[in-house]
Amino acid sequence: MNVVNAATDGRTPGAEPGVPPADLELAERLRIALGRLHRRARRHTPQALTIGQVSTLAAVESLGPVRLVDLAEAEGVRAPTQSRVVAGLEELRLIERTADPADRRACLLTITDEGRAWLARLRADRSAFFTARIAELPADQREALAAALPALEALAVL
Repeated sequence: MNVVNAATDGRTPGAEPGVPPADLELAERLRIALGRLHRRARRHTPQALTIGQVSTLAAVESLGPVRLVDLAEAEGVRAPTQSRVVAGLEELRLIERTADPADRRACLLTITDEGRAWLARLRADRSAFFTARIAELPADQREALAAALPALEALAVL
């Protein structure tokens, strides 16, 4: 595979000293496969929200009542950017702001029942997409996928 790689610090991504070539190839194949799966799942489960809005909504759900600055940090964006995303979700009534009892100048963001229902529908649609794709695999590939899940789950939490 001829892929031109460029990192912001001038080195080739993944070219860490001492990393076996087989691990580099495995990482590249995994990245490509996961990217394709993610794009196909998005195409087959159309949604009215952007990727950033979905990510923000899921983060607010998992973090519980959260301040905007803490949410922005968790999402890896700047507060003004996060504020615009939150405003759109608030307009759709998927999240709401409430006063922070610890600091009257601040507010907390919480997911609404409508926001929870929206995420549940999206997750169900995505699960249905993957269920259908897995059902098309031969038995040996389904077994291999099941055997690989513990490693994939470990990668997801590292």
